[in-house]
Amino acid sequence: MAHVIHCHPSRTTYEYHLYTDLDFWDARKILKDLAIVKRNFGKDPSGDDYPTQVVGNDLTRTAKGKIENRLRKAIISPPRHVIVDGILKEGYYEFDPLKYYPRRWTRERMYQFTFHRLPLDSAILNSPYRTVRVSWTDGKIRVERVQREKKYDPVIATKKQALRRQRVPGCF
Repeated sequence: MAHVIHCHPSRTTYEYHLYTDLDFWDARKILKDLAIVKRNFGKDPSGDDYPTQVVGNDLTRTAKGKIENRLRKAIISPPRHVIVDGILKEGYYEFDPLKYYPRRWTRERMYQFTFHRLPLDSAILNSPYRTVRVSWTDGKIRVERVQREKKYDPVIATKKQALRRQRVPGCF
C-alpha cells in the first residue's frame, strides 16, 4: 500500500534509490536487513509527502524485489513528524483515515493503529503536565495535546522501564 517513486539516475549517487510515503521508522523496521533507509528532507519530492529514501549499491535483483514487495505490503499512515508539526503549530492534527488505512478496517482498529504509532516517548507530546488525546470528529481522526488534571509522575518499577525512560529518542 505504500507508494514508491524511483529517483532518476542522474540525480543520485546510488545504484538503487527510491522514495516512499512510508514513515521513516516503519521503513527502517521493515527494511533493516536489505537496504539503507534515510530521511527525505528535500523538496522534490516533498519530505512531508515522501519522508523516506531507500538507497543501496550492489543490490541483487532479488533484494530489490523484496524491498519493493515489502513496501507494497506496508500500511502507511501520516508521518510522525507531520503529526507533531501540526500539533505544535495548530494545537491539533486531523486526517482522513480512509486516505491511509484499508477500508475494511473498523473504526476501533484505525484508532488503535494511530494511537500506537504516536511517539509518546517524546516530551513534545507526553510530559508530566500534558498528554495526547486521539478522537473521532466528523469521520476524521483528530490528535490533540491536552492539559493533564494533575502532574503525572510515573512509578518506575523495573530496570527495563528505567532504561526506556533514560533513552528517549530526540527525534521522531
